[in-house]
Amino acid sequence: MARSKSPELRTGNANGAAEPAAPIVYEGRAPRVPAGLKSVGREVWRNVWSAGNGAYSPDTDRNIILRYCELHDRRAALLAAVENDGLMTVGSTGQPAVHPAMRYVESTERELRAIETVIGFTPEARMRLGIVAAEARRVAAGPEDF
Repeated sequence: MARSKSPELRTGNANGAAEPAAPIVYEGRAPRVPAGLKSVGREVWRNVWSAGNGAYSPDTDRNIILRYCELHDRRAALLAAVENDGLMTVGSTGQPAVHPAMRYVESTERELRAIETVIGFTPEARMRLGIVAAEARRVAAGPEDF
């Protein structure tokens, strides 16, 4: 039977688990709020970039965050229409029916939840992505603070 080599004599690929890569933290200001966003979307844009604390790249993450903000604008407009008209309406045969815009509110909220999962805006998504608040703060602070 062959004996195992001591770790000092081993060559080739390592069998151990790879060390997790430190999250990339982008320095600098958030991108300017896109002109097409309405008030709710503009607020969400600022909040997302602020909450990301440098974890999002303006080059690669801008479009998904823009889509997220546009969906918030759409949801706000739909809910305003429901608020204006009332939640219930009269159906085609005279029966009470839920406002037709509510169907679009629900589909918009499904899309929002999907994006929130992708960008780590839920506790479960952060765990799955390996984002821990303390670790993100440590990386952002840099090694000189320890």
